[in-house]
Amino acid sequence: MNNTREKLLTVAFDEIYHHGYSATSVDKILKKANMNKGSMYHFFKSKKELALAVINEKVNAYIDDKYCVLLEYEENICEQMMQMIKKRDNFDFTSGCKLNNLMQELSPIDKDFKVALEIVYKKFENIFEKVLDKAIAKNEISHNDTKALSMYIVASIEGCIGTAKKSQDASCFTTCISQLELFLNTLKK
Repeated sequence: MNNTREKLLTVAFDEIYHHGYSATSVDKILKKANMNKGSMYHFFKSKKELALAVINEKVNAYIDDKYCVLLEYEENICEQMMQMIKKRDNFDFTSGCKLNNLMQELSPIDKDFKVALEIVYKKFENIFEKVLDKAIAKNEISHNDTKALSMYIVASIEGCIGTAKKSQDASCFTTCISQLELFLNTLKK
């Protein structure tokens, strides 16, 4: 991939994550990336197109990097899943979740953003659905609707991160996510 394009995406992702799409200007992105407008417009026709690339490439990769490891678990799947979910070393609870922040800000204002973000969310949920299906196949848990359960797990993660963001306190995440763990323990065989 082109280094200039990659740098633009990385800087734009960081700026949008920390300041929001509406508060982030192309000029600010270009200044931080140490580039001129010609560099950006060579790759992206508009701020919106740049943000869509951030969603499709950077946010999507973030979900893959963070959660696809779950697909490798072969035993004690739910316990390992919860350990991974709870592990939030160096997580920025002040800024919250990269995906959820974008969803909250952009989905209601633009159909293209809504569609792109929904694709990433569905992928996020699908990872959990596959993990839960594997846990059922291995006779570790019992549940009759892993699609609904995966939606619940993702909503719980996002809600717990949002609660911690509201308080700007990681211990709120820990307290909140422990309730998801208690619920999942009721599904064990």
